[in-house]
Amino acid sequence: MKAETWRALEEEFARFPILRGGAVEDTEIDAAVASLGIDLPGDYREFIRRFGAALLGPYPIFGLRPVEPMGSMWSVVEVNRHFRRDKWPGIDDWLIVSMDQAGNPIGISGDGRVWISDHGHVTTLAPTFEDFIWSEAMKFAR
Repeated sequence: MKAETWRALEEEFARFPILRGGAVEDTEIDAAVASLGIDLPGDYREFIRRFGAALLGPYPIFGLRPVEPMGSMWSVVEVNRHFRRDKWPGIDDWLIVSMDQAGNPIGISGDGRVWISDHGHVTTLAPTFEDFIWSEAMKFAR
């Protein structure tokens, strides 16, 4: 991600620290990757390393640290298991990183694009995780 994006995220979490989890060591991220069997895109991996998980605007960004306002649904590992167990349509090659307010999964595909599966209707939300953060989650920060 660009320095501008990291700076905007840091400023947001400085104002509202309850909206982020906490830093995660690379060894814990590596264990999550092994558990999921899916590699984490670079920007998302760095987001998890810095913030653990977060709530950005209306969107949870799942990760490896609890975030109080997200309740019990914050773990990227558990969320991915949940949607795969339920055989949610269209998500087979995604890493589920978020969810909309209706409970539809938002994931990153192997080519880096961010998608939403609305009960079988699959739509691209953004070309990258960074674009998703700006276009969807942090509209208010610009």
